[in-house]
Amino acid sequence: MLHDRLLAGVRFIDAGQAIAGPFAGSLLSDLGAEVIKVELPSVAHEEVGNPATKVSRSLEYRNKKSITLDMRKPEGAAILKRLIGVSDALVENYSPGTMEKWGLGLDQLAESNPDIIMLRVSGYGQTGPNSHRSGWDRIGQAYGGLIHVTGEPDRPPAHPGYMLGDYLTGLFGALAVVSAIVHRDSQDCHEPQLIDLALYESIFRFSGPMVPEFDKFGIIQQRLGTQRPGRVPGDQFETRDGKWLIVLALRQTHWVELTKAIGMPELATDPRFAEIGDRMDHVPELTAILKAWFAAHDYDEVSGLLEKYRVPFGPIYDVADILQDPHYIAREDIVEVDDPYVGTIKQPAPFPRLSHASPRVYAPAPKPGQHNQEIYGDLLGFSAGELEALTAAEVI
Repeated sequence: MLHDRLLAGVRFIDAGQAIAGPFAGSLLSDLGAEVIKVELPSVAHEEVGNPATKVSRSLEYRNKKSITLDMRKPEGAAILKRLIGVSDALVENYSPGTMEKWGLGLDQLAESNPDIIMLRVSGYGQTGPNSHRSGWDRIGQAYGGLIHVTGEPDRPPAHPGYMLGDYLTGLFGALAVVSAIVHRDSQDCHEPQLIDLALYESIFRFSGPMVPEFDKFGIIQQRLGTQRPGRVPGDQFETRDGKWLIVLALRQTHWVELTKAIGMPELATDPRFAEIGDRMDHVPELTAILKAWFAAHDYDEVSGLLEKYRVPFGPIYDVADILQDPHYIAREDIVEVDDPYVGTIKQPAPFPRLSHASPRVYAPAPKPGQHNQEIYGDLLGFSAGELEALTAAEVI
């Protein structure tokens, strides 16, 4: 009988902070791994942040277990090492050298578990001349080349809107941990495995042909706004009722069908627009014609025509649009979770889907320290007296 959790049997210690490290843990916990979130003891005695923090916690901490532990103290570091002894992997995203200062570098952890997988996340990585610098998501996007190419040509570089550096790094981290576990088990490898991730490298890996284009042709990609070279018509348009959509009529057949959809089939044979090269030479004229047409029609009419003629398009959604979209609803992309801090709350569903043991929400975000007894008492074998003493010393 198949287990109902894809990553059943995997134990992952989430000692991360902010987004990138904990997001790796979130992906693994959604897939059924046992993810133990390490929080400072002080958190257990406080209200968990402002409303925005509570909402974020409800998403990023779901499916995890929570323990309180001050790793900065020698007693706390010793407890973490005991936990490492019965775990598969750990993530941390402190500044390089911090874990070593606490006696928790890879070599020290390997004393407790020679198979341990240590996922380390930082702005610039653990090595290199910039490794000492503080790194945040936006800095990673800038250093990785993304912000330079984002925005309008005549405007300053712009932030894409999401914290892509953090989330992409978390995604790479989860992939790397699973890959390391497969390697350990398939190759019978009994050596510690270090995963060194830098925020900027995650962004850089998604840069596509940017490097080879420069290397071979000297092309430095610039900000192009809503246009892309060789993709005409391919732009964003506002309808009469104030809604926005993207139309990408990239193939010749798409262009011909678009001219029919907007009731101007003569454009398909107009010498200015007949072929892609012609359209590239007359982008302003074509864009003006299309923008005028879209501005004169409501979105429902526009979408109906584009769908009828099978012209690739998509609405530009805000989050309110997403939550009421029938396709999102049919695909069950939104789940409702009963969270102990904020009550019933909607969240993105676990992703990706699999036909067996698909990820799901097993449990809401825990309260800080909710699983201290389970982990310290049941798993590690601390007595009630020991736990009382550690609590009084604010180690846990």
